[in-house]
Amino acid sequence: MWKVRLSSKGQIVIPAEVRSQLGLKKGSILTVRLEGKKMVIEPVEELPQEVFIETEEDIVDRALAEAKESSDKAKQLLRDLGVG
Repeated sequence: MWKVRLSSKGQIVIPAEVRSQLGLKKGSILTVRLEGKKMVIEPVEELPQEVFIETEEDIVDRALAEAKESSDKAKQLLRDLGVG
């Protein structure tokens, strides 16, 4: 068991040994859920490459630009995903 401290911004550091064992890297996506008074944090399985399709770069750039402008939540999500 590891102890971690919550920062003033509500952040925690996942210990290096845990990150290593779970294969977590910068940009890894995690889910957080409550089970009673417990918080469970689990890595999201990576999507298979077959899910992604090739498209023209211009279309992707326009879609990202529109998403960045749509709302603060979308902007934060893009930042969390390392896109924005």
